[in-house]
Amino acid sequence: MLEKDLLRFNRLDRQLMTHFPSQVSRYCGVGRGATIFQGQTLLSKQRTGFQSPNLLRCGACQTVKYCGKQHQKTDRPRHKVQCVPIKQTKDKLTGEEAKLRANPGDDTDGNPFDNSPTTTTSLLVSNVRTGEAVEIALKESLEILRLCRGDNLGVRSQIPGLYLRLGRDQEAYDFIKWYAVKGDSKYDWRDMSLPFLDLEGEDAFEAVIEKPHYYDVSFKMALTLTKIRLLEPLQGFLKKKPNATGEERYDYLEEEAMSNILQQRADIVALDDYKDMVAELKR
Repeated sequence: MLEKDLLRFNRLDRQLMTHFPSQVSRYCGVGRGATIFQGQTLLSKQRTGFQSPNLLRCGACQTVKYCGKQHQKTDRPRHKVQCVPIKQTKDKLTGEEAKLRANPGDDTDGNPFDNSPTTTTSLLVSNVRTGEAVEIALKESLEILRLCRGDNLGVRSQIPGLYLRLGRDQEAYDFIKWYAVKGDSKYDWRDMSLPFLDLEGEDAFEAVIEKPHYYDVSFKMALTLTKIRLLEPLQGFLKKKPNATGEERYDYLEEEAMSNILQQRADIVALDDYKDMVAELKR
Protein backbone atom coordinates (compact mmCIF):
# COMPACT_ATOMS: atom_id res chain seq x y z
CA MET A 1 0.00 0.00 0.00
CA LEU A 2 2.81 2.40 0.85
CA GLU A 3 4.40 1.91 -2.57
CA LYS A 4 1.11 2.81 -4.27
CA ASP A 5 0.81 5.91 -2.10
CA LEU A 6 4.33 6.96 -3.01
CA LEU A 7 3.65 6.49 -6.71
CA ARG A 8 0.41 8.46 -6.47
CA PHE A 9 2.18 11.25 -4.58
CA ASN A 10 4.99 11.44 -7.11
CA ARG A 11 2.51 11.39 -10.00
CA LEU A 12 0.67 14.40 -8.56
CA ASP A 13 3.98 16.09 -7.93
CA ARG A 14 5.03 15.49 -11.51
CA GLN A 15 1.79 17.02 -12.80
CA LEU A 16 2.90 20.37 -11.43
CA MET A 17 5.65 20.44 -14.05
CA THR A 18 3.28 20.26 -16.99
CA HIS A 19 -0.06 21.49 -15.70
CA PHE A 20 0.18 25.11 -16.67
CA PRO A 21 0.08 27.01 -19.97
CA SER A 22 2.97 29.30 -20.77
CA GLN A 23 1.60 32.82 -20.68
CA VAL A 24 3.84 35.84 -20.80
CA SER A 25 3.13 37.91 -17.71
CA ARG A 26 3.10 41.67 -17.96
CA TYR A 27 4.92 43.32 -15.12
CA CYS A 28 4.30 46.47 -13.17
CA GLY A 29 7.65 48.21 -13.51
CA VAL A 30 10.85 47.38 -15.33
CA GLY A 31 13.47 44.66 -15.06
CA ARG A 32 12.87 41.20 -13.58
CA GLY A 33 9.78 41.85 -11.46
CA ALA A 34 6.87 39.76 -10.40
CA THR A 35 4.00 42.19 -10.19
CA ILE A 36 1.28 41.78 -12.77
CA PHE A 37 -0.96 44.46 -14.16
CA GLN A 38 -3.50 44.88 -16.93
CA GLY A 39 -3.40 48.02 -19.04
CA GLN A 40 -1.03 50.90 -19.64
CA THR A 41 -2.80 53.19 -17.13
CA LEU A 42 -1.85 50.91 -14.25
CA LEU A 43 1.74 50.81 -15.45
CA SER A 44 2.06 54.58 -15.49
CA LYS A 45 0.72 54.85 -11.95
CA GLN A 46 2.88 52.15 -10.39
CA ARG A 47 6.19 52.13 -12.27
CA THR A 48 8.24 53.86 -9.56
CA GLY A 49 7.20 51.66 -6.66
CA PHE A 50 6.95 48.17 -8.08
CA GLN A 51 9.60 46.75 -5.73
CA SER A 52 7.80 47.89 -2.58
CA PRO A 53 7.90 45.40 0.33
CA ASN A 54 4.13 45.86 0.57
CA LEU A 55 3.41 43.86 -2.59
CA LEU A 56 0.53 41.41 -2.28
CA ARG A 57 1.23 37.75 -3.07
CA CYS A 58 -1.47 35.53 -4.54
CA GLY A 59 -2.56 33.42 -1.59
CA ALA A 60 -3.55 30.41 -3.68
CA CYS A 61 -0.51 29.72 -5.87
CA GLN A 62 2.14 31.90 -4.13
CA THR A 63 3.85 32.60 -7.46
CA VAL A 64 2.67 36.12 -8.35
CA LYS A 65 2.77 39.49 -6.58
CA TYR A 66 0.61 42.54 -7.18
CA CYS A 67 0.90 46.27 -6.51
CA GLY A 68 -2.51 46.28 -4.88
CA LYS A 69 -5.90 44.64 -4.61
CA GLN A 70 -7.21 46.45 -7.68
CA HIS A 71 -4.41 45.00 -9.82
CA GLN A 72 -5.06 41.54 -8.44
CA LYS A 73 -8.78 41.83 -9.19
CA THR A 74 -8.13 43.13 -12.70
CA ASP A 75 -5.67 40.34 -13.49
CA ARG A 76 -7.77 37.53 -12.04
CA PRO A 77 -9.40 36.39 -15.33
CA ARG A 78 -5.96 35.89 -16.89
CA HIS A 79 -4.17 34.56 -13.83
CA LYS A 80 -6.77 31.98 -12.81
CA VAL A 81 -5.87 29.86 -15.86
CA GLN A 82 -2.60 29.08 -14.07
CA CYS A 83 -3.63 29.65 -10.47
CA VAL A 84 -6.59 27.27 -10.21
CA PRO A 85 -4.74 24.13 -11.44
CA ILE A 86 -1.82 24.94 -9.11
CA LYS A 87 -4.13 25.30 -6.11
CA GLN A 88 -6.09 22.14 -6.93
CA THR A 89 -2.95 20.06 -7.37
CA LYS A 90 -1.42 21.48 -4.18
CA ASP A 91 -4.53 20.43 -2.27
CA LYS A 92 -4.32 16.90 -3.68
CA LEU A 93 -0.62 16.81 -2.84
CA THR A 94 -1.34 17.87 0.74
CA GLY A 95 -3.83 15.03 1.08
CA GLU A 96 -1.34 12.45 -0.20
CA GLU A 97 1.34 13.88 2.11
CA ALA A 98 -0.95 13.41 5.11
CA LYS A 99 -1.46 9.75 4.17
CA LEU A 100 2.28 9.17 3.87
CA ARG A 101 3.00 10.85 7.19
CA ALA A 102 0.34 8.70 8.85
CA ASN A 103 1.81 5.54 7.30
CA PRO A 104 5.51 6.22 6.51
CA GLY A 105 6.47 2.57 6.01
CA ASP A 106 9.29 0.54 7.51
CA ASP A 107 12.20 1.68 5.34
CA THR A 108 12.06 5.46 5.82
CA ASP A 109 12.95 5.80 9.53
CA GLY A 110 9.53 7.29 10.10
CA ASN A 111 10.02 10.24 7.74
CA PRO A 112 9.67 9.52 4.00
CA PHE A 113 10.07 13.20 3.14
CA ASP A 114 13.62 13.36 4.50
CA ASN A 115 14.80 9.77 4.12
CA SER A 116 13.04 8.17 1.16
CA PRO A 117 14.72 8.68 -2.21
CA THR A 118 11.45 8.10 -4.05
CA THR A 119 9.41 10.75 -2.28
CA THR A 120 9.40 14.46 -2.98
CA THR A 121 7.38 17.48 -1.95
CA SER A 122 8.20 19.52 -5.01
CA LEU A 123 6.05 22.35 -6.31
CA LEU A 124 7.39 22.87 -9.81
CA VAL A 125 5.70 25.85 -11.36
CA SER A 126 8.39 26.97 -13.80
CA ASN A 127 5.87 27.80 -16.53
CA VAL A 128 4.55 30.70 -14.46
CA ARG A 129 6.52 33.68 -15.71
CA THR A 130 7.53 35.30 -12.42
CA GLY A 131 10.75 35.31 -10.44
CA GLU A 132 8.97 33.79 -7.44
CA ALA A 133 7.80 30.81 -9.50
CA VAL A 134 11.28 30.17 -10.88
CA GLU A 135 12.80 30.39 -7.39
CA ILE A 136 10.27 27.85 -6.12
CA ALA A 137 10.90 25.53 -9.06
CA LEU A 138 14.68 25.66 -8.58
CA LYS A 139 14.51 25.12 -4.82
CA GLU A 140 12.20 22.14 -5.15
CA SER A 141 14.17 20.63 -8.03
CA LEU A 142 17.38 20.76 -6.01
CA GLU A 143 15.54 19.20 -3.08
CA ILE A 144 14.45 16.32 -5.31
CA LEU A 145 18.07 15.72 -6.27
CA ARG A 146 19.09 15.82 -2.62
CA LEU A 147 16.63 13.04 -1.85
CA CYS A 148 17.30 11.07 -5.02
CA ARG A 149 20.66 11.63 -6.69
CA GLY A 150 19.78 9.03 -9.30
CA ASP A 151 17.02 11.43 -10.39
CA ASN A 152 14.31 9.01 -11.47
CA LEU A 153 12.05 12.01 -12.21
CA GLY A 154 14.58 13.59 -14.56
CA VAL A 155 14.42 17.04 -12.98
CA ARG A 156 18.14 17.69 -13.51
CA SER A 157 17.37 18.56 -17.13
CA GLN A 158 15.55 21.75 -16.18
CA ILE A 159 17.88 23.03 -13.44
CA PRO A 160 20.49 24.81 -15.63
CA GLY A 161 17.69 26.66 -17.41
CA LEU A 162 16.17 27.74 -14.09
CA TYR A 163 19.54 29.09 -12.95
CA LEU A 164 19.84 31.04 -16.20
CA ARG A 165 16.35 32.50 -15.87
CA LEU A 166 17.40 33.85 -12.48
CA GLY A 167 20.62 35.33 -13.86
CA ARG A 168 22.77 32.83 -11.95
CA ASP A 169 24.93 31.78 -14.89
CA GLN A 170 27.93 30.69 -12.82
CA GLU A 171 25.84 28.22 -10.84
CA ALA A 172 24.33 26.91 -14.07
CA TYR A 173 27.81 26.27 -15.45
CA ASP A 174 29.01 24.61 -12.23
CA PHE A 175 25.96 22.32 -12.28
CA ILE A 176 26.50 21.30 -15.91
CA LYS A 177 30.21 20.70 -15.40
CA TRP A 178 29.67 18.49 -12.35
CA TYR A 179 27.63 16.05 -14.41
CA ALA A 180 30.12 16.32 -17.28
CA VAL A 181 33.19 15.40 -15.23
CA LYS A 182 31.90 13.50 -12.18
CA GLY A 183 28.54 11.98 -13.06
CA ASP A 184 29.91 8.79 -14.60
CA SER A 185 28.97 5.13 -14.21
CA LYS A 186 31.49 4.71 -11.38
CA TYR A 187 29.71 7.20 -9.17
CA ASP A 188 27.57 5.48 -6.53
CA TRP A 189 24.34 7.47 -6.70
CA ARG A 190 23.00 5.72 -3.59
CA ASP A 191 25.93 6.68 -1.37
CA MET A 192 24.77 9.92 0.25
CA SER A 193 28.18 10.46 1.88
CA LEU A 194 29.90 11.13 -1.46
CA PRO A 195 30.43 14.73 -2.63
CA PHE A 196 27.55 15.85 -4.83
CA LEU A 197 27.21 19.01 -6.95
CA ASP A 198 30.23 20.39 -5.11
CA LEU A 199 31.86 22.39 -7.93
CA GLU A 200 31.96 26.16 -7.45
CA GLY A 201 33.45 28.96 -9.51
CA GLU A 202 34.48 26.77 -12.46
CA ASP A 203 35.98 28.48 -15.51
CA ALA A 204 33.10 29.13 -17.89
CA PHE A 205 35.59 30.38 -20.51
CA GLU A 206 37.31 27.01 -20.80
CA ALA A 207 36.93 24.79 -23.85
CA VAL A 208 33.77 22.70 -24.03
CA ILE A 209 34.25 19.13 -22.82
CA GLU A 210 33.89 17.06 -25.97
CA LYS A 211 32.98 13.77 -24.25
CA PRO A 212 31.08 14.50 -21.03
CA HIS A 213 30.12 11.66 -18.70
CA TYR A 214 26.51 12.79 -18.92
CA TYR A 215 24.88 14.25 -22.02
CA ASP A 216 21.54 16.04 -22.10
CA VAL A 217 20.19 18.25 -24.87
CA SER A 218 18.92 20.76 -22.32
CA PHE A 219 22.41 20.91 -20.79
CA LYS A 220 23.87 21.59 -24.22
CA MET A 221 21.37 24.38 -24.84
CA ALA A 222 22.04 25.98 -21.46
CA LEU A 223 25.80 25.74 -21.99
CA THR A 224 25.49 27.34 -25.43
CA LEU A 225 23.43 30.20 -24.00
CA THR A 226 25.98 30.70 -21.22
CA LYS A 227 28.78 30.99 -23.78
CA ILE A 228 26.75 33.42 -25.90
CA ARG A 229 26.11 35.59 -22.86
CA LEU A 230 29.86 35.76 -22.30
CA LEU A 231 30.64 36.34 -25.95
CA GLU A 232 28.32 39.29 -26.58
CA PRO A 233 29.82 41.81 -24.10
CA LEU A 234 33.38 40.91 -25.12
CA GLN A 235 32.53 41.55 -28.75
CA GLY A 236 30.90 44.78 -27.65
CA PHE A 237 34.15 45.89 -26.04
CA LEU A 238 36.05 45.24 -29.26
CA LYS A 239 33.56 47.16 -31.41
CA LYS A 240 32.41 50.01 -29.17
CA LYS A 241 35.14 50.58 -26.58
CA PRO A 242 38.43 49.06 -27.77
CA ASN A 243 40.48 51.46 -25.61
CA ALA A 244 38.26 51.52 -22.52
CA THR A 245 39.86 51.77 -19.09
CA GLY A 246 39.15 49.21 -16.37
CA GLU A 247 36.51 51.41 -14.75
CA GLU A 248 34.86 52.08 -18.09
CA ARG A 249 34.77 48.37 -18.80
CA TYR A 250 32.95 47.63 -15.55
CA ASP A 251 30.52 50.47 -16.24
CA TYR A 252 29.87 48.90 -19.65
CA LEU A 253 29.30 45.50 -18.05
CA GLU A 254 26.82 46.95 -15.59
CA GLU A 255 24.74 48.17 -18.51
CA GLU A 256 25.31 45.56 -21.21
CA ALA A 257 26.43 42.23 -19.73
CA MET A 258 23.88 39.42 -19.94
CA SER A 259 25.82 37.20 -17.53
CA ASN A 260 26.94 37.66 -13.93
CA ILE A 261 30.14 35.76 -14.65
CA LEU A 262 32.18 38.58 -16.18
CA GLN A 263 31.73 40.85 -13.17
CA GLN A 264 33.35 38.11 -11.09
CA ARG A 265 36.31 37.67 -13.45
CA ALA A 266 38.55 40.70 -13.03
CA ASP A 267 41.35 38.77 -14.77
CA ILE A 268 39.27 38.55 -17.94
CA VAL A 269 37.98 42.12 -17.83
CA ALA A 270 41.55 43.43 -17.41
CA LEU A 271 42.92 41.70 -20.53
CA ASP A 272 44.43 44.00 -23.15
CA ASP A 273 42.99 41.98 -26.02
CA TYR A 274 39.85 39.85 -26.11
CA LYS A 275 40.35 38.43 -29.60
CA ASP A 276 41.69 35.06 -28.44
CA MET A 277 38.97 34.80 -25.80
CA VAL A 278 36.28 35.60 -28.36
CA ALA A 279 37.71 33.03 -30.77
CA GLU A 280 37.64 30.33 -28.06
CA LEU A 281 34.04 31.12 -27.13
CA LYS A 282 33.01 30.85 -30.78
CA ARG A 283 34.54 27.39 -31.21
